[in-house]
Amino acid sequence: MTPIRALEWAGRHARLILLAGLLIVPFLPIRHAFFLPVLPVLIALLIGLALCRLDLASILSDLADPRFLPALLAGIALFQVGAAVLLTGLGTLCGARAAMLLILAAFAAAPVLNSAPNIALMLGYDARLALYWMLLSNMIAPLTVPLALAASGIDLPVEPARIALKVFAILAGGIAIGVILRRTLGPARIAAEGKALDGVAALVMMAFLFPLMDGVRARAASQPGLTLGLAVLALALNLGANLALRALAARAFARPKARTMGLVFGNRNISLMLAALPPEPSFSLFVAMAQIPIYASPLILRALDGNEP
Repeated sequence: MTPIRALEWAGRHARLILLAGLLIVPFLPIRHAFFLPVLPVLIALLIGLALCRLDLASILSDLADPRFLPALLAGIALFQVGAAVLLTGLGTLCGARAAMLLILAAFAAAPVLNSAPNIALMLGYDARLALYWMLLSNMIAPLTVPLALAASGIDLPVEPARIALKVFAILAGGIAIGVILRRTLGPARIAAEGKALDGVAALVMMAFLFPLMDGVRARAASQPGLTLGLAVLALALNLGANLALRALAARAFARPKARTMGLVFGNRNISLMLAALPPEPSFSLFVAMAQIPIYASPLILRALDGNEP
């Protein structure tokens, strides 16, 4: 089997590969911390893999539309700041403790997951919309994250400059990779090798798991109740937010766009919050558990999409 054929096979089975990686990676005898320094490179590569498959002229045309950016910015403000206020308010009413309120606020304040456009491509959603939302929400994260946390009543020393520098480097690298790939391979070849690119994205997402799952097996063994509770919370936040928003959006938008809006609302770049906030053991474990719905989403959403009328 040639490398391209192997990648095409991985692309056709990307949903199962991602789920398998989630189950296997924590138990592999590999130093997970080895992958930590290359984490920004992996994220940039995922952005580039999604960007190269989209028409750059159409993207620039959309961004030049004076009605487009204000609408997207308003959506992001509601998406992050409004959601943070809503979730922490509900948590307070339910008597949640400080650590739980931090998790709720951080989840809602986080920008869109970097691999959301890749997942959208795997599922046949509106990948261009997912890319716009991901790029812009991460670009303005230095502004929206502190604002969302403050609005929700969470008083933490967030470092906007640190977030900005990290996000800028990753996004600039991802855009550069996308432009280089599109110009090198050409639109026709990229379109023909779509499944192979899905396979590359799935393998990169698997590598992304290694640093995030470091120490999870030991934590789960020592605190099984907390681990299970955080896993259930992660599933509820990701899939619950996803399905709720797509149901609302379906009243006003076409099905692919509504599904994409649910996808980006439920899948958040929570690992960015891990880097931006002070260390907190429960939150670190939640970030690891949050990978469960992210990596299971393609399989779960495909099944749900097939059951929709």
